[in-house]
Amino acid sequence: MTQYLKIPTELQNSDWRTFSAEKGTAICTICQGTVGTFIKLRRRGMSEQDIAKKIINLCTLMNIQTPRVCKGVVELNLPIIMYIVDSRPNLTANTICGVVLESKSCPLTNPEYNWSININKGPNVVVGEHNVTEHNVTEEINILQLTDFHYDPEYEPNGNTNCGEPVCCRKGQNTTNANSLAGFWGDYASCDTPWHSIIDVFSHIKQTHQNIDYIYFTGDIIDHGVWETSKNRNKRSIQEVYNKIRETFKDTQVYPILGNHEPHPLNQFAPKTITDDNLTTNWLYELLADLWISYGWLPESTRSTIHQGGYYTVSPKKGFRIIALNSNVCYSYNWWLLYRPKDPDGQLQWFANTLSKAEENKEFVHILSHIPINSNSCLNTWKQEYLKIIDRFSHLIKAEFNGHTHTDEIGIFYNSNGVAKNIAWNGGSITAYSKLNPNYKIYTVNNSNYAVNDYQNWMYDLGSANQNINKRPKWYKSYSFRNEYGLPNISTTSLNNLLHKVASNETLLNKYYRNFYKLAKPSLQENCNVDCKKQYLCRTIAYAGNKNVLCDNILKG
Repeated sequence: MTQYLKIPTELQNSDWRTFSAEKGTAICTICQGTVGTFIKLRRRGMSEQDIAKKIINLCTLMNIQTPRVCKGVVELNLPIIMYIVDSRPNLTANTICGVVLESKSCPLTNPEYNWSININKGPNVVVGEHNVTEHNVTEEINILQLTDFHYDPEYEPNGNTNCGEPVCCRKGQNTTNANSLAGFWGDYASCDTPWHSIIDVFSHIKQTHQNIDYIYFTGDIIDHGVWETSKNRNKRSIQEVYNKIRETFKDTQVYPILGNHEPHPLNQFAPKTITDDNLTTNWLYELLADLWISYGWLPESTRSTIHQGGYYTVSPKKGFRIIALNSNVCYSYNWWLLYRPKDPDGQLQWFANTLSKAEENKEFVHILSHIPINSNSCLNTWKQEYLKIIDRFSHLIKAEFNGHTHTDEIGIFYNSNGVAKNIAWNGGSITAYSKLNPNYKIYTVNNSNYAVNDYQNWMYDLGSANQNINKRPKWYKSYSFRNEYGLPNISTTSLNNLLHKVASNETLLNKYYRNFYKLAKPSLQENCNVDCKKQYLCRTIAYAGNKNVLCDNILKG
């Protein structure tokens, strides 16, 4: 049976939530049967150690990962899962698989996961532009967005790019050959970022952009070595990267957020009340609060909510507010959603309340959030409540900035009537993981209403950079968004119109597709016809209703 059910090697690192139809149903059935068996074994008294041995063996037999990775991931995550199973006697395999794989093929029907928060119904208070005079009406501020470094302290130039594990190009992995040698500056394979490449990014930005007002860092410092993380290892990488940002950019104001890779183990954000040393996330919140506040990036007033759940709000100047969220708590692979489903850490209620106060104070708002709501990663109820908040306060929210996907894309938030209400900008990634070029973005923002006027995408071609390791990579501006797509402005209406236009214009569609992969040749060499490319437009949609219907309307052009 296990031979028949073996996972094809090419699907090992896939997001199983993206599977549909027969494949999705098969994965759901396997999940429910396997998880149900282990829950029964635990409730009949089997020890955690014996369960771990059986799961590691099954993980290996079914080719989910290599034996080393299976062992590491199970030993890191099983204590959390066993704690939750022991604490919640009514927890079922259907609920666990519904949370992890939530889809039509694997529905989540547990009523505990159908919750809502209280949102101030209005009326919407109109917020006027601040300090608008003939002198400064055209003034702009410049915001640098950095995201997804995935710094790998174990990166080894000429290491093995074809190691058969979630991340390669590392010291001590299996034997290399002439066709699988890791590049000096990084690699298009499943490899993360060496330290000298991160230094180069910072040096280039410092030399090239002299007028940066704010830096938004939208998460993910830690590498993809998910089977061998530790608190101390994560702490060292986090401190090393943040210290270098502080050293390089000195007095420039930085607004950072958490990525899903920062905790140990990966993706796990426990409620504040969980204080056991092997389970808690409090160590991470405390570390980041200490760093961010000691650098002078954040005021002391942010410490309490960072400790509560890794989120905060600040007002850099009158009439402007930044809200930094920890959207990682909604991630389907955060096991603590099985323990406390409703509004983890009270974050969404705090978010709605903070926006209500911003409305009272007539403030415009930027939101920082690692996981984009238009992605397939978030629990549906969390996403629906989030979109309700965005719809209610869209007149205040001038932009959202995301990371996580590593690709160059946008998000457009639609309300329940299918009307476009807000925009999210994805920063891409510094890591090349995987088949991508490194990039960052510089946004020009209206100084009176804080709307994004335009942005420049900066990148380099990794393949060319690796041909001459004695020279630094050749960074260049690959495009300016408005010029690239011929836009009069980049309002919500303009971007909604652009989606329809791109769907019926193959030249623009090809341009969007190439930019999505940051012009990386290995990704662009893969076969993708016009219909395939149009699906990348559907990725932009964040909608609480039937996304397929809205997508079909857009694809008609």
